[in-house]
Amino acid sequence: MANKDGYPRYRRRDNGITMTIGKYEVDNRWIVPYNPYLLMKYNAHINVEICATVKSIKYLFKYIYKGHDCANIKLEQPIQQGAAAQKTLEWDEIKAHLDARYVSAPEAAWRLFEFPLHDKSHAIIRLAVHLPNQQPVYFAEGNEQQALEKSASKDTTLIAWFKLNSKDPDARQYLYHDIPHHFVFERNGT
Repeated sequence: MANKDGYPRYRRRDNGITMTIGKYEVDNRWIVPYNPYLLMKYNAHINVEICATVKSIKYLFKYIYKGHDCANIKLEQPIQQGAAAQKTLEWDEIKAHLDARYVSAPEAAWRLFEFPLHDKSHAIIRLAVHLPNQQPVYFAEGNEQQALEKSASKDTTLIAWFKLNSKDPDARQYLYHDIPHHFVFERNGT
C-alpha cells in the first residue's frame, strides 16, 4: 500500500520469531526491506523501494536540472594603515557582492565538447481512444462555445486514423498503435 506521496507503507508482521542483539529484542518489524538477489550479487545491502507516482520523476528531473553551482564573491578594498585608517569606509553592499556561477573543470569540458545534457530514447505519442462523437473537449470556464467550435474542426488521433484509412489503402496494413512509426499527425487537427 502506498501513501499519497507514492512511498510504500510496509506491513511488517510480528511472526513471533525474535532475536536478541545486544540489549534489544529484535523481530521481523525491525528489518529494513531488501532484495535477496541484489544482496547476494553485490555483497552489500541495497534498499529497494517502489516509486509509483509522477513525483518520483519530478524529483529526478529537479535533481538533475537543479541549476548550476553558485559562488558568492565578496569584493573589498583593503583598509589603509596610518592617517587614512581614520576615514570612514564607504560600503555599498550591492556593488560588493557578485552572484556568480562556478563551473568545474569536468562541467566545462563537457559543455565545450557539446555533449548532450540528457537523452531521450524515443518519442511518446499519446493516441486518443474514445467512442464515436465522445472525444474529450477541454475548455476554460466562460469559453465553452469557442471550445466546442474548435473541437468540431479538430480531429483526434483516432479520427485522423479513420480518415487516413478511408483515403489511403496502403495505410490499412498498419494497426492504430503502429501509425506513428509510418505517418505523422499534424498538430493543426487536419
